[in-house]
Amino acid sequence: MDVRDYRRALGTFPTGVTIVAAYDENGEPWGLTANSFTSVSLQPPVISVCVAKSGRVFPTLSKSDHFAVNILSTEQKDLAMHFASDVENRFADTEWIPGTVTPLIPGASAHLECTVHGRVDADDHEILLGRVINYTHVGVPPLVFCQGAFFSAPQLEV
Repeated sequence: MDVRDYRRALGTFPTGVTIVAAYDENGEPWGLTANSFTSVSLQPPVISVCVAKSGRVFPTLSKSDHFAVNILSTEQKDLAMHFASDVENRFADTEWIPGTVTPLIPGASAHLECTVHGRVDADDHEILLGRVINYTHVGVPPLVFCQGAFFSAPQLEV
């Protein structure tokens, strides 16, 4: 299989853009940009996100009992790029606020704070299942990614 061509095929599917975040064992926030996020169940409220095992945030997420999914707003493209970069700890120069049990990104379209509901081995990734214990959302358009470019989703009534 041509991995590069396969990646282009997958890139034709538009996705939302999130920052997944958790505290490490020292209480420091760590996070990464992820677009492999989806709702799994409404009753109970469960979501999933896929995390690369090779990423520098994986050790924190693999040990944490809690994590947040910050669904980025259209104004947060620079944050999406920063949290996808090779910077050691992407929170070092980033504004954030403490949530109930996780670090949150101000200005996001929505925040979902989760307890770990399960972990599924998926070869070079781990599928992290989270039971939503707290959430917020505001009426700002979310950031969308498709075919290597960012877009603004339309304004929705909340």
